[in-house]
Amino acid sequence: MRVVVVGGGLVGSTLAAKLSGDGHDVVLVEESRELIADLNEHLDVQTICGNGATIPVLVKAGIENADLLLATTDSDEANMVVALVGSVIFKVPKVAARLRDPGHEEGFRRIAREPGEERVAINPDMAAVEKILSLMPVPGAVDVVSFFDGKLLVAGFHIKPGSEFAGLLLSHLPLLFPATAMLVVAIRRDGRWRVPFGDDEMRAGDLVYFAMDPGELDNVLVLLGLHRGEERRVMIAGATRIGVALARRLEEDGVPVTLVDERRPVCQTAAAELSDTLVIHGSPTDRELLREEGAERVEGFVACTDRHEENVVSCLLAGKMGAAHTFALVDNAALSGLVGDLGIDAIISPRLLSVSLALHFARKGRIKSVAALLEDSVEVFEVEAVEGSRLVSSPLSELGLPRGILMVAVQREDRIFIPGGDYRIEPGDQVIVAAAAEMASRLDDFFEA
Repeated sequence: MRVVVVGGGLVGSTLAAKLSGDGHDVVLVEESRELIADLNEHLDVQTICGNGATIPVLVKAGIENADLLLATTDSDEANMVVALVGSVIFKVPKVAARLRDPGHEEGFRRIAREPGEERVAINPDMAAVEKILSLMPVPGAVDVVSFFDGKLLVAGFHIKPGSEFAGLLLSHLPLLFPATAMLVVAIRRDGRWRVPFGDDEMRAGDLVYFAMDPGELDNVLVLLGLHRGEERRVMIAGATRIGVALARRLEEDGVPVTLVDERRPVCQTAAAELSDTLVIHGSPTDRELLREEGAERVEGFVACTDRHEENVVSCLLAGKMGAAHTFALVDNAALSGLVGDLGIDAIISPRLLSVSLALHFARKGRIKSVAALLEDSVEVFEVEAVEGSRLVSSPLSELGLPRGILMVAVQREDRIFIPGGDYRIEPGDQVIVAAAAEMASRLDDFFEA
């Protein structure tokens, strides 16, 4: 496809690099000359310096022949203009815009609604809130993604010494879970990711992603040696958009919340917006303040200030004090790689969440969702098998799927199962496929009719 990306920040540059690596023709538009110079040193894509919200610059970028337009600047208003120009004037088939303001999201959906064309508003803040909410019921998980409308859970856990999973061959999993679908989707060992096969084993220190029936979660937690917190209470560091939105959602669920921020005006605004949340003015890295507010007893401690280093430090403090599970908002790749070693349960990356939400536009076939697992090294797809595609042409063992691609699960009507090599996928089946990131683009040939 020909792709135009407007905005060279973290989200835009990550998407440009990813799509270019998958073989697409990518043009990246960015207004800052300094940022353009930096991008040219690190990205193998065509760049154009200019205001991407103007028609002459978009025409220069090739929008008239674009298949996909991504508006990813830091300005909602600029992204709205880019998306609407691309949708209404140039009729780009697929348009995605990063919009943080719910009012802008609603306006985009109403104005840019045309039959036969795909458009989506991507809100990184709300995506982060949803990710945190999905992690909270799964103690110890570094990542959680649901598929098949919540009927299949993919969750990543660190395997501890003494865990029942340590030393277990993947082919032996059915012995522990004979009645339900259970599969290992991906393993990170010694800093390297892989999509595993049945003769692999899990080892202490591995980060392992399981695909499981949600009803088996408690059994998995027991085998992992994990436990839930003493109290169903949450402490949030940072009265940011994400922090306030998360507190509001937890209030709706009846969860007691304490929100801490060192900016007094922000605390006053948050206190006025929230009804049941206890808002505290103070530093989330103040050990005495955390102790006074009972951080050692909380089920979850969520650090989502705008300073990601502070998020890591406050999570380390809360975890050392006894908080059952800690979650840090981090978009710094160097910090992200240290999370497992530091003892923080999970990181939340709005950048990677936005990338995941946008990626399915760049895939062929009837893609329902795409999830990029931790560090964006493995992608998991939920796709509908269609008549005429290679996916339904032969039994799985004869499809010629390259190593690094794994058929995780199939849903046919109300039944979910792990397909064997002699299984033939049928049109209409919903299929979960995991692929190493560098292999993901090769799935297009299997998904498209």
